[in-house]
Amino acid sequence: MERGEIFLIFACILLLLDLILLLKVKGKAEEKKKLEIAFFASTIACVLVIAAYVRLTLAFLNDTFSLWEVYAYSSSSLSIWYKLGDPWIGSSGSMLFVTALFTTVYLVYRFKGFGKESVFHTTTYQILDVFLIFFLLVTLLKSPFELLPVIPPDGAGLNPLLQTFWVLVHPPVIFLGYVFVFFAFALTLAGMITGEQEELGRETLKLSLYAAWLFLALGIALGGWWSYEVLGWGGYWAWDPVETASLLPWLALTAYFHLPARSKDLAKELTLLITFFMIVFTAALTRGGLLESVHAFGESPVGPLLMVFAFSAVLYFFYLTRRANKPLYTFDVDTSSLFSISIFAAYWSLMFLLIICFFGDTAPIIGGFFTDTPLATNMDFYNKWCYPFTLIFVAALMGCNIGLEMKRYAGLITAVLITGVVLALLGQPTPNPLANFGLPLLIVAGFAIAYNFARLRSKKNSSSRLWGKTLVHLAIIVILIGVFVSSAAEEESGNIFATSDSTIEALGTTIELNNFTVYPGTGSVYFPRHNLILPEYSALEMDVVIKARGTVHHESLWMYYYTNYGVVSEPLIISTPREDLYVYMQHTNSSYNSLRFALMGEKIPPENVIIQVKRNPLIGFVWAGIVLLGHGMAILLLGELLRRDRKKNNRRNSD
Repeated sequence: MERGEIFLIFACILLLLDLILLLKVKGKAEEKKKLEIAFFASTIACVLVIAAYVRLTLAFLNDTFSLWEVYAYSSSSLSIWYKLGDPWIGSSGSMLFVTALFTTVYLVYRFKGFGKESVFHTTTYQILDVFLIFFLLVTLLKSPFELLPVIPPDGAGLNPLLQTFWVLVHPPVIFLGYVFVFFAFALTLAGMITGEQEELGRETLKLSLYAAWLFLALGIALGGWWSYEVLGWGGYWAWDPVETASLLPWLALTAYFHLPARSKDLAKELTLLITFFMIVFTAALTRGGLLESVHAFGESPVGPLLMVFAFSAVLYFFYLTRRANKPLYTFDVDTSSLFSISIFAAYWSLMFLLIICFFGDTAPIIGGFFTDTPLATNMDFYNKWCYPFTLIFVAALMGCNIGLEMKRYAGLITAVLITGVVLALLGQPTPNPLANFGLPLLIVAGFAIAYNFARLRSKKNSSSRLWGKTLVHLAIIVILIGVFVSSAAEEESGNIFATSDSTIEALGTTIELNNFTVYPGTGSVYFPRHNLILPEYSALEMDVVIKARGTVHHESLWMYYYTNYGVVSEPLIISTPREDLYVYMQHTNSSYNSLRFALMGEKIPPENVIIQVKRNPLIGFVWAGIVLLGHGMAILLLGELLRRDRKKNNRRNSD
């Protein structure tokens, strides 16, 4: 057994000891001896988990190819930066990484609460222990420390689509979002079990949820940019099963923040349960390979086990709701208040979007149990069913930010919708009638929210919470404008066969193609099919001169052949405020053979390649909206931190 696995097993044992001791304490603060032993047991367990993660990282840095995880995701020639990120790239290593992140947050929380034990604190520790023990068991089930029977001379190399700066940023960011949701859910369960939640617990819950909301949003955005810039798809969103699943917890958490601040039901707790469930479902989809996806790993027992964990949490939650004797949700809406109706509409439009996306992901899984040909959902399904609820959400955001009476607001909405119908019939400004119908509503909502934000900024007594929420609303509108226009008005040239020293015309763009430059094999990887060590990749470069809208660009197009992964193209993106010009090469038989020969050291220029050109209008709105969204959420998080510090200072002064 590898030493890292021993660390994880001992950590499980110590956490179990901690849990048993905490259960025996039963909130009696005078039982200091048990509490101290429990604290030291949990601390040592956390240190062991972190040590196991460090050990896996060192295995990558030291090229320990006796570990399957290191062999599958690394090679001796791989950059040290990717080796540092490798532990969170693979299926097993990523589970250990999430566990180590969760452990770190738990350790900090435990240290801050040491000596301040209460029933609420002790109950929270118990729940966190259970979560952490489960994560460790899942990690051990498909261990990142699995040893190969025969040590290969080198690794298989990292997938070229993962050899990008974004692989060092995107996974840790979105995993942090997951960890803060787990932590917030543990605090919520503790509050339901004890029937109370201390002031410090409420503040910590708010901070956790704002942090989770920010990291989930940034994680999705970084994933979209990664696919757009690196993968060569020409798009930032394809409704892939794992992409769609990653959206689910963000939708649920966004709905959470559109619930009334004070209510006599369990709507917030229920919505947080849904957020938690969706994160576990996403992990099961990705790590357990429940569906085929470019983001998912192969089939694994981890997936079903994660779903058992999720359903167990659901059952326990509903057991606690029976004890609480409160309704799950009350339809308490003030029909005379535009704000109250808008908040209600925003919450339920988000929940219906979540239901549609969840059904789209689960339909193939459920259908596979009953038919030989599983149900399939495609992009048209999501676009069709998400469209009306997206417009309802936009109208609700406008209602939250515009100071009008109900009748005037209804009149404004009617006028906007009539304008949308006219634009849809005219076929302007895009070829898509649905986009044309929705754009007037988006534009009017954007102006209303921007005006409200400017008004709030001018007031000295306006809180950062209002600024942040209004900026988030504005950011969502800007993103949706970019999505509607870029997806509806996108132009694509199709395949253009091209040779060197030639000129092609596509979508009003002139591209002068110069000579090819062939680069021989670079790096080294193990090629198991023939039991050989071969170069990792060869490359093909073509210098191009692109003339677009009166501007000349001197650029290069690249295509690679990876020994273990095949041909990969690197897209060229020329960005302007008006649009993005997206150009990339695809291989022909000639260019494929040229790259194969280059791998062996022969430089034979290809006869031709395929060129594809896309125009993505106003796609900059998507990225600008994401920046605004990050700023708005950061304002909310920082504002909450400052409020917490002020309360602490006030408590110290009062003492």
